[in-house]
Amino acid sequence: MVDIDNMSNRSLVMEQYSSTNNLELRKSLHEKYSVNKLGFQRWMFEQYPFRTKMKVLELGSGRGELWNYYLESDVLQGYEMEITLSDFSEGMVDHLRRSFPDRGMAVEKIDILEIPFEEETFDLIIANSMLYHVKDIDSALSEVRRVLKKGGLFYCATSGMNGMIQYLYSALDELGIPYQHGSNLSFTLQNGMELLKKQFDRVERRDYEDALAIDKVEDYIDYIYSMTSLQGLDPKKYNVLLDHFNTKKEKGFLRIPKEYGMFVAGKQ
Repeated sequence: MVDIDNMSNRSLVMEQYSSTNNLELRKSLHEKYSVNKLGFQRWMFEQYPFRTKMKVLELGSGRGELWNYYLESDVLQGYEMEITLSDFSEGMVDHLRRSFPDRGMAVEKIDILEIPFEEETFDLIIANSMLYHVKDIDSALSEVRRVLKKGGLFYCATSGMNGMIQYLYSALDELGIPYQHGSNLSFTLQNGMELLKKQFDRVERRDYEDALAIDKVEDYIDYIYSMTSLQGLDPKKYNVLLDHFNTKKEKGFLRIPKEYGMFVAGKQ
């Protein structure tokens, strides 16, 4: 049985993110087939209220591709921000250090449950597409609040339960492939507001409108097998899934809904 609780299994998550291969595969699917050509990464970057002098912490930086926009932005040239990129995977930390040498950005190995900084250190904290991996979400958000300055902002992007995940669950149900439903995912667009309001004084939700239009279904099946939440999916089901999704094409495309967005939380 596929165990959706793997999303919060720390040892499995660390294994999955020990290299950038799975991240690169998943990112390539979105780059090739997203209907909204702005791109989720660029959209997120455009939300951040950067100032000339501020301290920024990103938790779960992964490959750090978000910061390519920062380095390429003419608007931000001359800014003197102190930026710390971090991840709790040693493989990702090594990748970040190789990718951003001499760029004025610190790279640290950090667990969100034990952020190694003093209270009220950062003006801006970012945690994108990683909070659903955290088992003790209340403790994690408490740590974020602790190191966020008064007047600071916490930006956290995540997915919802009515997009790609639910589309896939419905297909697995239809095919009779057993799995555990993801009702225990720790942080989504559906429950994020309530969780953040426990720790922060004001919270806003912002949605990103998008979908996938896929003509080569093999790319989608490879994406499925790369997902942390679906480790244990029988490789023998590959052709079953391939045939199923090929029958779902309309005018040559498999159309898959997305539900992505972010929360902006403030500390007064």
